[in-house]
Amino acid sequence: MNIVLFGGSFNPIHNGHLALAKHFAQKSNIDEVWLLLSPQNPLKQLKMASDRHRLEMLQLATENIPKLKICDIELSLPKPNYTYETLQALKKMYPQHTFSLLIGEDNLVVFNKWKNYERILNEHQIYVYPRQNEDKKSFIQHRNINFISAPLFPISSTEIREKIAKKEDVEHFLPAKVHEFISSHKIY
Repeated sequence: MNIVLFGGSFNPIHNGHLALAKHFAQKSNIDEVWLLLSPQNPLKQLKMASDRHRLEMLQLATENIPKLKICDIELSLPKPNYTYETLQALKKMYPQHTFSLLIGEDNLVVFNKWKNYERILNEHQIYVYPRQNEDKKSFIQHRNINFISAPLFPISSTEIREKIAKKEDVEHFLPAKVHEFISSHKIY
C-alpha cells in the first residue's frame, strides 16, 4: 500500500488537519493517510496535552473516516523522535508498504535541520501543502519534493489553545467530539 504519513503533535487536532488529510486521501495513488502522533517535535518546545489525551482526540476525530488511520509508533520509540528513525521503524514493521510524508511549507523551510534529511529526501516522496506567507525562495529543491494543491486552512493549534486559555469559543475549529473531550477533561 502507498501510505502517506501526516505527522504532528495534534495539540489539539482541528478541522484544518482533518480537511487536509481527507483532501489528500482522495488522491488516486494514495491508499491511506496515517496521522502520525508525535510526542514532542525536537524543533519546537510547546506545552503539550498528555500523549494519552492527544491520542484519544485523534481517535475521536477520525472515527469512521475512510482512508484515515492513526499511527502512534513514536510514542514507543526513543526520545527525542526523529522522522528518519520513525520511517526506518515503519519500513521494518511494514516492508510491504511505501511511505511518503505530508508536510507544510513551514516545515520545508527548516527541513535541512531535520536529522538525516538528505536520506529522507532520497528515499521518500515529500508532499508539501501550502501555508500562508511562506518565502518560496528558501525551499529545498529536490526531485522527491512535490508541492500539492490544497485549500488553505487559516487555523492553528496554537491559536486554539490561546483561545481556550482566554475562555473564547473554539467549537467551530474542532470536531464536535474533540471539543466535547477538551471541555470535559479541562485540557488547555
